[in-house]
Amino acid sequence: MNLFESFRIAFRALFTNKLRAALTMLGIVIGVGAVIGMLAMGNGFRSFLDGQFAQLGAGNFYVAPFVDSNKIDALTAARLTADDAQALRAPGRAPAVEGVAIEFSGNAQVSAGGKRFTYDVRAVNPEWFTVTPQELGPGRLLSAEDDQQRARVAVIGRLVAERFFGSAQAAVGQRLNLNGVGFQVVGVLVTEPGSFSIGADPAEAIFIPYSAGVSRLYRNQTSDDINVSIMTVKARSVDEIEPAIDQVTAILREQHRLTYQDNDFTIINPDQIAAQVNSVIGAFNTFLGLVAGISLIVGGIGIMNIMLVSVTERTREIGLRKAVGAKRRDILMQFLIEALVLCLVGGGLGILLGFALSLVSTLLLVNLFNAEGAVATVSLGNILLATGIAAAIGVVFGFFPALQAARLNPIEALRTE
Repeated sequence: MNLFESFRIAFRALFTNKLRAALTMLGIVIGVGAVIGMLAMGNGFRSFLDGQFAQLGAGNFYVAPFVDSNKIDALTAARLTADDAQALRAPGRAPAVEGVAIEFSGNAQVSAGGKRFTYDVRAVNPEWFTVTPQELGPGRLLSAEDDQQRARVAVIGRLVAERFFGSAQAAVGQRLNLNGVGFQVVGVLVTEPGSFSIGADPAEAIFIPYSAGVSRLYRNQTSDDINVSIMTVKARSVDEIEPAIDQVTAILREQHRLTYQDNDFTIINPDQIAAQVNSVIGAFNTFLGLVAGISLIVGGIGIMNIMLVSVTERTREIGLRKAVGAKRRDILMQFLIEALVLCLVGGGLGILLGFALSLVSTLLLVNLFNAEGAVATVSLGNILLATGIAAAIGVVFGFFPALQAARLNPIEALRTE
């Protein structure tokens, strides 16, 4: 019997008992669909997080005035100052560092035109806008002269501009009162709301010169040890992040006169965090895949069961084929192909279910996790994996019934009623 004829008989048997075949394939359909759906959701969430971390700036890392309180030998208090940033900028001291941005932030009562709201006000140096990727709309950014002169000027986020003045264009040149201190709006950031960043969303924040902030707005909140709440450091390239971290660590320890003590600052590397998050997502996907795999095993057992029933029902047919010259391998191949067809058809339906689940996953990511732009995608690799799993189940779980059919004695088989 040729291969084409074997597949024709297999499909005929499938359509002869449609309901039984459908129920038999159900486990395969659910299992394959669940595997593809879970992998698609994991891919979508991973791509979303990768995009969010990328918005922090390629090659950027952060220094914060935090001390690990779990360490017994943490003998010194946290420390981070603008002088530390100056030391990092000194020529030749940190060759792997391209830029250093500092800021001190806090909440302030913001009022204009009879409206009053609380916003995050971030006192930053001009370098902050080049180290941290932002999109400028109307107006200009803060300049070095603004910082030197402690100018009372501000760059505001688009949502702040719209809330107070109706539009970004109308906000330029207007005045804002921050905790009673007047500042003139010189520019508006049109960075998209919800962009992942350290600190408040730029679309809903107000930026003022660092010197003006620490001298006018936050003078009672800063100290000689801490007048920078976060420092953003840009390495010369992504490949130089680790050398840059080592150089920054060494310089800050020297600045703070640390010898045997632990660091009185904390370095945050988004690339390491992204790698850890991806590792967690990968482990979670593996777990979900194993859970979905249970459905495949159950489906495989159903395939084996129905093939054993089929062998029993077709005992006389098997005996007749052997009597007219069919060999054992022909019978074995026939029933293996029937099991394989069941699994492949179930796998094909499972792939369609997986696509449907990926669409549902996209909606869940966007609505439940507020992951705008996250798309659960079904890759070709996932489809090939699902097809391979379905085929393997057909062979593995269909082999025993096929072997049983091949071993039937033709004379006893013909006597079966």
